[in-house]
Amino acid sequence: MIIGSFMPKGSSLWAGRLETLSARFPNHEFILDPKDAEVRIADLDGLLGGRLDHELFERAVSLKAVFVPFTGLNHLPVARLRERGVRAFNVHGNAESVAERALAMTLAHYGRLVEYHNDLKIKQWHGFWVGKGAEDEWSSIFRRKTAILGTGAIGIALARLLKGFDCEVVGYRRRADEPLPPSFDRIETDIATAVASAEIVFIALPLTPRTKGLFSKELLLSMKGKFLVNVGRGDIVDEEGLYLALSTGVLRGAAIDTWYQYPQGGSTIGAPSRYPLHELPNVILSPHVGGSTSEANVIAAEQTVENIAQWLETGSCSREGNLAEMY
Repeated sequence: MIIGSFMPKGSSLWAGRLETLSARFPNHEFILDPKDAEVRIADLDGLLGGRLDHELFERAVSLKAVFVPFTGLNHLPVARLRERGVRAFNVHGNAESVAERALAMTLAHYGRLVEYHNDLKIKQWHGFWVGKGAEDEWSSIFRRKTAILGTGAIGIALARLLKGFDCEVVGYRRRADEPLPPSFDRIETDIATAVASAEIVFIALPLTPRTKGLFSKELLLSMKGKFLVNVGRGDIVDEEGLYLALSTGVLRGAAIDTWYQYPQGGSTIGAPSRYPLHELPNVILSPHVGGSTSEANVIAAEQTVENIAQWLETGSCSREGNLAEMY
């Protein structure tokens, strides 16, 4: 087999691990320089890479497997890969970090951390020290009812964290015939039922044809007093409906790490939505960095190398992505 890597050459995260993998499998060829891998693209049996030009996959006429160093598969030319019988293997190394980010944003909202921080920077005090009473308190999330939409690696990690606050945790997934995941109290297969039972609603779903627009305008406008946290994908939630529910006070608030618009052409400036969500006082904003931790990157690299090793040894892998479902 010939494996080509399109990860940065000399990267401290990848170089040593890939060299060790190459030494472990001397009967297989590893091309560790992305430029060399592109030159040999037609010969590659396996390809390690993130977001690559789709034209590259077309030229990889011998390709049998793609190894993705993260979870989502929606960036791949899914239809063509399925048509050609190419398999995709992904990882869930960022699950704990994304779950932690979801919890941190929730605590920031209920604890009024951003508001208190910004006010104290301009010497404006809150609380009983300045004679303000109950109307100026923050809120705890202990024993609140929560729902997690998505019971995969991120959802399970988040449920475990919420149990530290004695929260009731209801999960949502389409299938009812699977075991109850760890740290969940029960599973619902109807999204409206799952949402109705909770005060805090977490979205930890991948973006697929089934989940796109899953949170409709009608559903959002029915979520009176609830707090919505999205660490899945922006397009799972109707953009206009989200703005209306937040700006009219239907939703208590939202914490968002995954968006509708991203800066283009190397710019670092750009609104995250067509609607002025970033101007609303009840929204905690995060620039899609939930999985961007050094710890998550190490786990992802290690799991990716394990995937390649399993495939070379057995022709399969326990972490195989579903190209039909795109996760």
